[in-house]
Amino acid sequence: MTLFLLAAASLTLTALLPLAPALLGANGQRAWRTAAALGLALPLSAGLLYAKLGRPDAINPPPQPVAAAATNPVQQMVQRLADRLQGAPDDPDGWALLARAYEQLGRPQDALPAYVQLERLRPDDAQVLSQHAVTLAMVKGEGLAGEPEALLQRALKLDPNHVPTLALLASAAVERGEPAAAVGYWKRTLATVPADSEMAASLRDSIAKFERR
Repeated sequence: MTLFLLAAASLTLTALLPLAPALLGANGQRAWRTAAALGLALPLSAGLLYAKLGRPDAINPPPQPVAAAATNPVQQMVQRLADRLQGAPDDPDGWALLARAYEQLGRPQDALPAYVQLERLRPDDAQVLSQHAVTLAMVKGEGLAGEPEALLQRALKLDPNHVPTLALLASAAVERGEPAAAVGYWKRTLATVPADSEMAASLRDSIAKFERR
C-alpha cells in the first residue's frame, strides 16, 4: 500500500503541476503552495496504517469525546509508527509511509527527517527526491528556489524522463521568471507522456501560451 501511496502522489502532482502557469499568474508563490498542498493531500485512512502496524484496536478505539475522536486515533498510530522506526531504521516503506502521514496531518516539517532517512535507504530514487523537494518547499514557504530545486536536479540526473521532476523544474523556472526554460522542461515532459492524454493537452496549451508571450 505504501507503494500505492507514492504512485498516487506522483500522479496527482503530475496532473496539477502543468497548470502552474495559470496558478503562478497573480500570486505565484501562494498559488504554487496551494497546488503542492493539493497534490500532497492524499487520504490517510486508519485502515492503511492498520495494514502497516497490525493493530485492530487502532481501527476501533475506545469511545472518546467528539472533538478528540476525529484526530487522536490517526495521530496515535502515526506516533506508534515513528516509535517503531526508531528501533528499525532500515525500513524504507515505513519511512515513506511516515512522511506521507505527517504531510496528511499538516505537519510537513516533521516529514523532512523521514525523507532524509528515506534518501539514505533509496539514494537512487528520483521519486523520493522530488517528493522531498515539494515538502521542503512547503516548509520553507519560498517556492522551489534553492535546496528544493537542487533536490530536483539530482532527481533529474537519476531519471531524465521523470515526469513529476520535469514538471516541478518547469514551475521553478516560472518562479524565476525564465519562461524559455519552463517551456524546455514542458517539451521534455510532453515527449514522455501519452500524446492523447489530458496532461499532454494541458502541456501543449501551456507551451503555446508561453511561446506567444
